[in-house]
Amino acid sequence: MFGYAANFTVYTMAMIGLICFAMFVYKKFFLNANFNNKSQFLGIEESISLAPRKNLHVIRAGKEKFLIACDVDKTTLISKLNENSTKKELTEELPVIVDFQKKNVLKDMVKKINEI
Repeated sequence: MFGYAANFTVYTMAMIGLICFAMFVYKKFFLNANFNNKSQFLGIEESISLAPRKNLHVIRAGKEKFLIACDVDKTTLISKLNENSTKKELTEELPVIVDFQKKNVLKDMVKKINEI
């Protein structure tokens, strides 16, 4: 009985070792060949995280660059960037967020009530 258990253990460990070795060889030689071919055409030049799961990326496609915004649900093209643009020109090209003047709504309501 002891001989049967010892033989079973030895053969099982040998098969597990053979499977692990086969997986190592497969990962080393076959998977890396597919993933090491980095594209010379497409690439991420710069990236910045705005919030969790919200990012801005500068993407290079050939000789052109694009500014895109990525969110969980969608990816949006913001603008195409010129190759010779300076930082000042880039900020002038982007839309400006306008701050609304803060109004004291409560004072305006009190004035209107007093006028009545």
